[in-house]
Amino acid sequence: MSLPELSDRNVSTVRGLRYARFAGYVLALLLWALGVTALIQGAGTFDMFKGVYFVVYGVVLCLPFQRISDSTWRWTYGLLVGLSALFVFVMIAVVMFAYMAAAERGERLGIPGFEGMLIFFALLQVPVVLFQRKPDLLD
Repeated sequence: MSLPELSDRNVSTVRGLRYARFAGYVLALLLWALGVTALIQGAGTFDMFKGVYFVVYGVVLCLPFQRISDSTWRWTYGLLVGLSALFVFVMIAVVMFAYMAAAERGERLGIPGFEGMLIFFALLQVPVVLFQRKPDLLD
């Protein structure tokens, strides 16, 4: 592999990581909107938990991980990993409650594509933040 090919590859990798990180910011905005809506319209305990969780997770997604000191980065990255894993379970619970509510009304829901997309973008942020902070791990 020649040197210019390696350089082009690195540039495209950095660009891809930047785009994926931008998707995380869009996800955070969406989570804030969904969280505030759940807090305003929510009637039950789960809706309140979901609203608070979405807002907190949105804040963590927007942290400046590349500019944080090493000791703080480890803590905040661990928080991102934990909240991302919990996000999957919260979204599964959201889908289950939506299916149960639809069944009570005698309706049938389709494939949860929106929730799947949210899960994909949330789990994408964990390796993106890691590789932006430590690009040597990509090799």
